[in-house]
Amino acid sequence: MKRLILILIQCCYILSCAAAPSQTETDSLENLLPILPHDSTRLDLIQNLTRMQQSTPECIRYSNMLLKEAVIQNKPRYAGTAIYFQVIYYYNQNQPDSVDLKLREMEPFVAKGNLWDYYFDAQRCQIDLLSYGEQFELAINKALEMYKKAEKARNIRGLIGANQCLANAYMGTGRLEEGKNALKEAHKLLSRSDNTVVSNSVLCQLISLSKANEDFQNMKIYLDEQQKLLQDYVNSNPNMIDAFSDPLIFNEIYYAYYYVHINQAQKVLEHLQEGAKYLNPHTYFMYQVLYHDAYAYYYRICKEYDQAISRLDTTIVILKETANSDYISQLSVKADILVEAGRSQEALPIYQNVFQLKDSVVNEVSNKQLQLIQKSYHMDKMILEEQISRNQIQIVILGVIAVALIFLTFVMIRVYRIRRALKKAESETRTATRTTEEANESKNRFLSNMSYNIRIPLNGVVGFSQLIASEPDMIESTRKEFATIIQKNTEELMQLVNDVLDLSRLEANMMKFQIHEYDVVSLCNDAIYMARMKGEGYIDILFKTDIPMQNIITDTARLTQTLLDLLTYPDRCNKQREITFTLSRDVEAGLIRFHIVNSPLADPEFISQKVSIRHDINRLLLEHFGGSYIVSTDEQGRTVIDLTYPFDYRSE
Repeated sequence: MKRLILILIQCCYILSCAAAPSQTETDSLENLLPILPHDSTRLDLIQNLTRMQQSTPECIRYSNMLLKEAVIQNKPRYAGTAIYFQVIYYYNQNQPDSVDLKLREMEPFVAKGNLWDYYFDAQRCQIDLLSYGEQFELAINKALEMYKKAEKARNIRGLIGANQCLANAYMGTGRLEEGKNALKEAHKLLSRSDNTVVSNSVLCQLISLSKANEDFQNMKIYLDEQQKLLQDYVNSNPNMIDAFSDPLIFNEIYYAYYYVHINQAQKVLEHLQEGAKYLNPHTYFMYQVLYHDAYAYYYRICKEYDQAISRLDTTIVILKETANSDYISQLSVKADILVEAGRSQEALPIYQNVFQLKDSVVNEVSNKQLQLIQKSYHMDKMILEEQISRNQIQIVILGVIAVALIFLTFVMIRVYRIRRALKKAESETRTATRTTEEANESKNRFLSNMSYNIRIPLNGVVGFSQLIASEPDMIESTRKEFATIIQKNTEELMQLVNDVLDLSRLEANMMKFQIHEYDVVSLCNDAIYMARMKGEGYIDILFKTDIPMQNIITDTARLTQTLLDLLTYPDRCNKQREITFTLSRDVEAGLIRFHIVNSPLADPEFISQKVSIRHDINRLLLEHFGGSYIVSTDEQGRTVIDLTYPFDYRSE
């Protein structure tokens, strides 16, 4: 049985490392280290060196170097990989304590570096060493924990590995059916994985288990599947054939076992001869045992008993120091062959030795399992008692904390309410102060600008009035010219004062309106007519609308004035200008939309305090009636003014 466990465990790690590189190659790479900067390139080089020395003690030196460098550069993926290499090294050295330690060191880097595949592979090493050490119950518990972790992380490789570990442990306790079910589940999960090594390891385990259960029909199915998998991979990667020598010889050996079962000696020999191509000094020792064992079966069915016994003696020598149960099994097979060859006297002492060894092994295994169960029971009991004691202390502490928390809650609520009231008062004070400061600043700016805009026309009125008064003999044409200038400046001053008053009334919501129902299309035509008259031929207005008629309730005079302002120059100007005026109706929103392109009022050339006041008056007027007033620029860079007005407005 231990031979089966060794085979199953080796199946999981059959390709963990390739052939060792030459020392020259390693030295040439190490010589590059001093000249490389401390970045990912340096980390990749150290990682390659670690991988190349995975089977030697140098692996630990390089992996420690990689770990130190990765921590300095804050590269958790490289740090976790460095510890993973150490896990594999200590696993190959059969040092379970070191594997446990390194696995704990690896855990902080797993999630940060997304190293779940490596982490679950490292856990497999830990669990399989338990199975190899015949701590089967502990191995099963660890494998079940690993399965839950892999399920939570949604990691397919972890789920497959957990099932493989379960299979190994179940097989060690003789629970072959449970081991078979675990491997079948792993086999189903292979469809969600494209990893050739993982697929091969599961198939190897299924093949080994099928032979142990004498299920040769399924064994042939799995052998064919494995053969196709290996051939496809080697054909695609011919340089990997040496790295795949162990799985290739495994496949040939178990084909030989299958043909032994159906008694086809020639087929057995063909597969063994094919397997010899992959046999080398680095071949896993248990595969060497299986190879000679398969040859012994071949010679046995050919009735060449001396050759069969010679092959068995080779396996017995290999197994004597490594696997007691398989050593006993091979001794028993040798005795059977001697009996079959008619040499019963030679077989008798071997049978006696086998019985004695079997009793010793059974007692040893039973005692180990009993000790493990007792140890587990005592540990669980101690943990339970400690937990009960801790829980009692925690209950008392929680009671004290609860009372303190209730008191503190009342205090904090009171403090919170006081602080909230203070913050609210402080916020209101700051808001009022800020509003006052902003109002003062706005007032100062407004007064400054207004004083400038009022002073210009006022100076004109006063100056020309003084000229007329001081020159009684002024010719009539000059007097009329000065009077015209005085009248113009007076009108401009009056308009400015009226605009300021209108703006103040609108802001204070004290404007009085003359509300009438009027057709908006007619209103627009009236405004356009007045604009053309006022523009003296310099403004060309293109009016577009698809509305035959739409009555609205509004102050027609003020809305007409607003449109007139948008369609005429704010100051006298002799430049030719084309304005596009579009009137539309948005039935869904219940709005009339005025779209004016290239309005002089929005032209940066005419920006002034007077224009700003007019924009504010227009905006406040439209907003008062539930509309909007927006100045913007279109994609062609033209100034655009959009007005909206509700066609179902009702005054309060």
